Amino acid sequence: MSSNRLWSLPRKKLLELAALSSGATIVLKVKGILCTLLTICVVICACGRKEETVLASVNGTEFTLDDLYAEIPEDYWDSVTQEQKLQFLERWINGELLYQESLSRGLQREPQIKERVRAAEKNILIAELIQQELDERVQVTDEEAREYYLAHQDDFARKADEVRASQILVPTLDEARRIRQELEAGGDFAQLAHEHSVDPTAEQGGDLGYFSREEVLHDLSKAAFSLSPGAVSQPIKSEFGYHLITVTDMKKKGSVRSLDLVKEEITSQFAAQKELEELTLFLEELKGKSSVKQNLELLGSAHIPGETSSVPGDENP
Repeated sequence: MSSNRLWSLPRKKLLELAALSSGATIVLKVKGILCTLLTICVVICACGRKEETVLASVNGTEFTLDDLYAEIPEDYWDSVTQEQKLQFLERWINGELLYQESLSRGLQREPQIKERVRAAEKNILIAELIQQELDERVQVTDEEAREYYLAHQDDFARKADEVRASQILVPTLDEARRIRQELEAGGDFAQLAHEHSVDPTAEQGGDLGYFSREEVLHDLSKAAFSLSPGAVSQPIKSEFGYHLITVTDMKKKGSVRSLDLVKEEITSQFAAQKELEELTLFLEELKGKSSVKQNLELLGSAHIPGETSSVPGDENP
């Protein structure tokens, strides 16, 4: 499986469950996710003094390069346009204007708002505590992953034919044609992807990993599954630009994915299981050094609004 696959995040689900109970994309795949990534933006260079790194300010509150870098994954720093950078900055300005106006109206002093802020702070602190604690407690070794893989290889058999492909994504048809000419003249696909592709996969030489026909846009799927390994497609137009595709490997339905392709998935599954176990132990430790009381009799007699004591079908006509 490609490192660009968007796997579920067991930790995130775990934190959500804990809060209730304790009261990196490929351009071929998910359109909505791609659009979200394309709204992330970054500026190019930073200067030494703080006043020279201020991107915007609202009534004296400043937004700097460091603030921007803290919000954006490093992998996406070079994959956005100037227009997208300006959109990001405008959203920050709009948000700051609204936030300052809410403070000037005294909304932070309203009882219901204060309670919501308190509840949000409580859940944030709970999530951070769990994350810090589990980071210390949970480790999945390479040996554990390998043993599980060997014992469950049927789980990793492909359910459909797959190809492994790489792409170069550029904004214009002329640029796509020029790059294709370089490839026909012996140019290295990975190097040209690194130099010219505007997709985040450029850092990996355009590698998209393995995918089936159903996992990509139709035109790209059609091209990828019709190419011989090593051949390069004609430019393919999509809403994101122009794609050049090359196939680097093909796998048949029923073949077993190698350990290096599924190791991340196995590790995530192991980690999720261990996290649940360690969270249970951690809560028991906290209970052991705390005073916890419950009034189950009162709970049993508690009346839930809207609840009736009648049983359906027992009403008198």
